[in-house]
Amino acid sequence: MSTTMARKGGLRTILYLYLAVFLTRIGFGSVTIIFPLYLPAGSFQVGLILALYPIAEAISAMPVGRLADRFSRKRLHVMGMFLITGLTALIGFTTDLYKVAVIHGLMGVSAATAAVTSLTLLGDTTKQTNRGKGMGGFDIANLSGYAVGFGVGSLIVNLSLFQAHLNYAFWLTAGIFGFTGIIAVRFLNEPVKIEQMAKRVVVRERKIGGRIRPVLPVWLAQTVILGMYFLLPKTFKDANYVPTTQALIFLGGLGGLFGIGSIIFGHVSDKLGRTKIMILGAFGELGFLGLFGWTFPEHFLYYPIGTLAFPMFLVLAILFFLASGIAPTILAYVSEIGGKAKRGSANALYSVVLSLGMAIGNIVGGFVGEYGIRWIFLAGAGILFPSILASSTMLSHRKRPS
Repeated sequence: MSTTMARKGGLRTILYLYLAVFLTRIGFGSVTIIFPLYLPAGSFQVGLILALYPIAEAISAMPVGRLADRFSRKRLHVMGMFLITGLTALIGFTTDLYKVAVIHGLMGVSAATAAVTSLTLLGDTTKQTNRGKGMGGFDIANLSGYAVGFGVGSLIVNLSLFQAHLNYAFWLTAGIFGFTGIIAVRFLNEPVKIEQMAKRVVVRERKIGGRIRPVLPVWLAQTVILGMYFLLPKTFKDANYVPTTQALIFLGGLGGLFGIGSIIFGHVSDKLGRTKIMILGAFGELGFLGLFGWTFPEHFLYYPIGTLAFPMFLVLAILFFLASGIAPTILAYVSEIGGKAKRGSANALYSVVLSLGMAIGNIVGGFVGEYGIRWIFLAGAGILFPSILASSTMLSHRKRPS
C-alpha cells in the first residue's frame, strides 16, 4: 500500500511541476512582450531593467540551491511562487523606473527559487531509469509555456481594455503565479528522503564541479543560441521578410517534432547514457543551424514545400528532431551527478548557465542580426562547433558517470 501511495504521490508531484513550469512560463512570456510598452523609458533604459532579472537570477541561484539541500524543497518552492506573485502585482501599481528596477531584480531571485526547486523536486521524484524522459516532459512544458506566453502577451497588447490599462496585465499574470502557488501548497509532495537527509550530519560533500565540466561547453553554447533566437522576431521585422503559409506550417511542425523528440531522446538516454545522446543532439543542432543559415532566405521563404526543395526541408526536420535531445539529457545528467545530498546545488547551475547564456546570446544575436537573419544561425553554428569538440574531448578522457 505504501509503495502504491508513494507512486501516486510521485506522479502527482511530476504533473504539478509540469503544470507549474507551463503556467509560470506563460506569465514570463507575456510579461516579456508587455514590459517594453509599459515603461515610459527608452530602449536602453528598458534593456537595463530587463537585464536585472537574469543577473539577479544567476547571482542568487547557487545560494538557493544550497538552501534547497539543507531546507525543505516544497517550502522553498512555495515561498518562491508567492514571492513572485506579490512582486509581479506590485509592478502593476507603479511605472517609476527605480521602483520597477528593484522589483524586477527581486523577481529574478524569486524565479531562481522556483526554478531550482522545481528541477530538484523532479530529480528527487524520478529515478535514473526514467529521469531523462521526465526531464523531456519538463522541457516541453517549459518551451510550450513560453510560446503560449508570447501569444498571450501579443493578444493582450492589442485588446482595448489592456491598451488603456497595461497594469492589468501584470495583475493577471500575478493571478496565474498565485494560482500555481496554491496548487503547490495543496498537491506538491515533499520527498521523504530529503526530510530525513536534512537531519543527517554530512561529513564530506561530494564535489560536482569536475563532473559538470565536460558537458558545460555544449550546455552554455545551447543557452547562448537560445538567447540569440529571441532576436529573431525583431530581425524578421527589420528585414521585412514575410514567411509563406507553408513555411509557417513547417515551423509549427518543427516545434511539434522538438517536443516529441524531447521525450523520445530523454527516454533513450535512460538506456544508452546521457552524454552520448547529448553529443548526438548537438551534432543535429549544428547541422540544422548550418543548413538553415546557408539556404535562408531563398529556399525557405519563397519555395513551396512541395517542390524540389522538399529534401532540404526533410533534412532540416530530421536535424532539428535530433537537436531536441540536448536539453533533457543535460538536465538529467546534472540532476544525477549531484546525488540526493547536493541535487539542489547542482540544479542551481541550470539557472546560472541559462541566465549567463541568454545574456550573451542577446548581445551576440543583436550584433550579428544587423547583417541579416541567416547570420544568427551561422553564428550559432560557429559557437556550437568548438563547444562540441571541447565536450567530446573531455568526455573521452573520463568514464561515464554513474
